[in-house]
Amino acid sequence: MRPPVFIFFAILGCIFLGFSFCDGLAAKKLSGLKEATPVTLTADQLEFDEETGAYSALGNVRLKKNEFTLLSEKMHWNPESEDVSASGKVLVLEPNGSFLAGERFDWNMASGKGALFGGKGFWKETNFYFKAEKIEQLDENSYRARDAEFTSCAAEVPAWKFKAKELKVTRGGYAQAKHSIFYLRDIPVLYLPYYAYPVENRKTGLLMPSYGNSNKRGVQISQPFYWAISRNTDATFYIDYLSKLGLGKGLEYRYIWSEHNAGEFRAYHINGWDEGEDRFSLSWDHSGVLPGDVKLMADVEYVDKKDFFEDFGQDAEEYNQSTAISTIYVQRNWEKLNLTGQLKSIKDLETSNDETLQRLPDVRLSLIRKRFKETPLFYGFDTSANYFHREEGNKGGRVTLRPYVASVLKPVRFLDIDAEFGFLGRLYQTSDVDEAEGLFDFNIGASTRIHRVFTLQGKTVKKIKHSFEPEIRYSYIPPENQEDLPRFDRLDDIEPENKLSLSLINRLTARLETSEGFPRYHEFFYFRLAQEFDIRESRRDRDSEDLPTRPFSPIRAELIIRPTTWSFVDLDATYDVNPESDSLAIFRASAGVKDQTGNGLSFGYTYLENEAEYFTGSVSAKVLEPLTLSYLYRYDFTDNRSLESVVGMEYCFQCWSVNLMYRDRLDDQEIMVAFVLKGIGNVFDLGFDRGG
Repeated sequence: MRPPVFIFFAILGCIFLGFSFCDGLAAKKLSGLKEATPVTLTADQLEFDEETGAYSALGNVRLKKNEFTLLSEKMHWNPESEDVSASGKVLVLEPNGSFLAGERFDWNMASGKGALFGGKGFWKETNFYFKAEKIEQLDENSYRARDAEFTSCAAEVPAWKFKAKELKVTRGGYAQAKHSIFYLRDIPVLYLPYYAYPVENRKTGLLMPSYGNSNKRGVQISQPFYWAISRNTDATFYIDYLSKLGLGKGLEYRYIWSEHNAGEFRAYHINGWDEGEDRFSLSWDHSGVLPGDVKLMADVEYVDKKDFFEDFGQDAEEYNQSTAISTIYVQRNWEKLNLTGQLKSIKDLETSNDETLQRLPDVRLSLIRKRFKETPLFYGFDTSANYFHREEGNKGGRVTLRPYVASVLKPVRFLDIDAEFGFLGRLYQTSDVDEAEGLFDFNIGASTRIHRVFTLQGKTVKKIKHSFEPEIRYSYIPPENQEDLPRFDRLDDIEPENKLSLSLINRLTARLETSEGFPRYHEFFYFRLAQEFDIRESRRDRDSEDLPTRPFSPIRAELIIRPTTWSFVDLDATYDVNPESDSLAIFRASAGVKDQTGNGLSFGYTYLENEAEYFTGSVSAKVLEPLTLSYLYRYDFTDNRSLESVVGMEYCFQCWSVNLMYRDRLDDQEIMVAFVLKGIGNVFDLGFDRGG
């Protein structure tokens, strides 16, 4: 197809009159490929050969087709054959920042085939750099080169790179290198006859092996294999050599079945050396919705022996774990009606599991408070059916039903009153008992909220609202002889109750204005005091030989302070005011600061009277970038001993990082070193995480 006539005469004018008036020629749209894909060519000087139908461009040449842009100093383009030959500082650009650059680029726009000489390339989506004296483009996404280099480092002298005798790269696939050498800067350290480097974040293949050492596990070598099964599923397989424990095999399977169904399954098994015991671990996490709007949640964890957590646990909550709890939960809602079913299994890892009570199953149906026409009366019910099983001890079924009526009143503007009256019926059927029991309960409460708004002239904080919220509540459950009932949980022995409780809440909420002028609210202060008075206890015979009366419960104080979005102070204390005690029963405190760059400081203190007293502190600092330092410390004041200390350091650059960690806990010392190359993974890793 020939260019429009006016463009033809414009070019002839340039030829006969000289090119000075054509410098900076405006872009001309040339439909040289197809009507649907126009091409724009601009240059300081532009010539058209009528016989060949080709264009020659010189100086600041720019060829653009769709999102493809080719820049050079000189270019020859034939719209009929779609051949392009560009030279002199050639640059091929993509909108996302990816590029090809070289001295000469011969390319066919139709087939996508060509050759880049003295060139290099960069794909931003995977931070992949490669270069060679000649890079052949096999199609739109595939390249081939000899004596090539590739890395994910942007430096002139990269921190690491591969040099390959032969290299084939598929965008969104692999960089397949033959006879390659791995370099740290300019130092060769490893020869690989064949290596496949993923040029996409998610591709099937062997991951980098890890090597390590541990007091408990000994020398360890781990080789993972990653399988990208489909767009929404993948799996990782592990083979681990542990010199002191055995041969480990692991599986991690992840899935996203739909927008509302996703989960992860993990399994790990160790064959013990010599007479060592085999050990097994299994876990499953799932969150999803089944047909019929049934919500399904699963949190399954199983290990056959407690020392599995002790050997492979990475934090205190895990390596001190004494039970393995598995729960599968389903739920269906119909407006105010809620039906749930649950299977819950508990494995005691310290003692015999024969006496551990299992709920198989637990089914509940509840009608949440529903208003009776236009009256202030509400009604509802809670019912449950359980089967309790254990190898030793009581087992059997229980059905409970608690209908209730409630009322919410507002006699005056500043006062809210709510009351509830219920009846709990319980029906048991076990090998020893076939019994029914009923029990009434009643509670009523009154509350109010008084607030005042203070106007400020701050730059960001414009107003602060102070709220004062007192509440008083009375609850009553009559005494009932329940000695004939089996004992499964707290619903089988309900204590009589005749109590008054009082709570006082103070809140401070700031009204902030963003730079755009929109309001935002931030509660930065919360303080609650609460105490109960047991009327029944106060009337107990003081002259009896029983313990002294204790009508007042300990006072509980809760304090939450959030002065900024990056700082916090939390206090929770319980003080026993009874004369024979007059002591602090419980005290928990935590505080910390953390900025957006990763610098942070936090501590926590816990005191449980006659039970435990311990301290936890941590600090992380990124002020010396690219160096990050961290420290964690836990101390037990009861036994006057250090529970755990962890020192960490990360030295991070654009394409690689080194992580060092030293952990010292009661019965184990561990050193971990991880060398991470971007796009490759851990090259050297001391330490082990089950299944991963």
